[in-house]
Amino acid sequence: MAEQDRPTPARSDADDPALARLDRDLEAVRVRKAAETASRRPDADPAQVRNIGKAWSLAIEMVAAVGVCVFIGWWIDRWFGTAPWGLVGFILLGIATAMWSAIRTGMAIQRAQLADSERGVKKEGD
Repeated sequence: MAEQDRPTPARSDADDPALARLDRDLEAVRVRKAAETASRRPDADPAQVRNIGKAWSLAIEMVAAVGVCVFIGWWIDRWFGTAPWGLVGFILLGIATAMWSAIRTGMAIQRAQLADSERGVKKEGD
């Protein structure tokens, strides 16, 4: 029991060349995996990832706006018996809503890029 309580002496890499070789091999594998991961992800730039997210958000928003308006137009036509005018009117409303959303998002992106470029000019001038 007394032998189990004693701490084991710390081993250095000089004590065992096999452990030193294993450490070098593990470090080489870590470096190679990090390089593969970095080369596999061309979208690692946060600004690019953010822009892709905004584009997908805009696309989904546009499709949803038109889809909801088509459903509402179809429902109104069935309820009031006004086919096809409710559907036509709400399709036009959905398209207008989608275009307004696209314009609004484009203007916001343009303002953000302008602000970023102005900050870059101020930093260079300082």
